[in-house]
Amino acid sequence: MDSMSDNIRPKGRVTVEVITDDGTTVLEQDNVVVNNGVARIAAIIAQDSSAFPSHIAIGTDATAAATTDTALGAEVDRNAIVTDFATGAVATFKAFFGKSEANGNTIAEVGMFDQASGGTMFCRSVLSSTIAKDATKSINITWTLTFADA
Repeated sequence: MDSMSDNIRPKGRVTVEVITDDGTTVLEQDNVVVNNGVARIAAIIAQDSSAFPSHIAIGTDATAAATTDTALGAEVDRNAIVTDFATGAVATFKAFFGKSEANGNTIAEVGMFDQASGGTMFCRSVLSSTIAKDATKSINITWTLTFADA
């Protein structure tokens, strides 16, 4: 077997845009594609599941992400993915949190799921900088999954 292809695991990257009237702050970082997410992706490919990524959640727990995570540490809001598409070996998912959502929380984590509540978590990331969410801020989250060994 080709050793390059023996250990291919999807690679996740998340971009969080915090939008205010004064401008936009962008956090971009790698994330953890969790074990249950990898298993669900395999099930989708084998047509054993039709539960695709459909929601992105935000939370307040800053505990480091691990491949064994099954949920956010302290979820405060979850919204439907509004855009999803694939280009080559990269799948992209986007969700939006408006100025009236999750206010009063310090957002420290994000996750991608297959249901509006509960469900299978595909990915989790702890943000490099927290977001003090209030009515002056909206948040765009763009998640990419790359299926390659490079």
